[in-house]
Amino acid sequence: MKEKFRSYLNSVGLSSETIMNNVERVYQYASKLCPEEINDIFVSDFIKENGSREYESLWFLSNNYIMEARNFRNDREYDIDIARYKEWISYYRTNIKDYDLVRASSESRVSLECINSDQTTFVLRASRENCDKLVSVIEDHLKKNI
Repeated sequence: MKEKFRSYLNSVGLSSETIMNNVERVYQYASKLCPEEINDIFVSDFIKENGSREYESLWFLSNNYIMEARNFRNDREYDIDIARYKEWISYYRTNIKDYDLVRASSESRVSLECINSDQTTFVLRASRENCDKLVSVIEDHLKKNI
């Protein structure tokens, strides 16, 4: 796994050896499934009502593909979806709370919903410092491929 991916995972609180090993394993599978090099990752997360952070899905991104690993913290079974941006994303919507799209605070939240022409959707959510990463995913991967 790339060092920049490890650094990002650490920045969002996913630094345990167990999590890193699971992510490495899922990354190896995703790398074999994706027809091109994976050059970015994103972890979808949200803050629960009790204030704890919940991590939903691990996303792998390449120049033309996006992949979701929903159960990335599991060490035995993985569920990985793959879609090509240009043939898949026809619309996206963002919900932004307490965030200026430049620098996130502890109260910042961003949600991104992408929809294709068949009405299939996927959602990426970010809280706190992860909002900055989600905005970079939009800038670097989604905007140019809609």
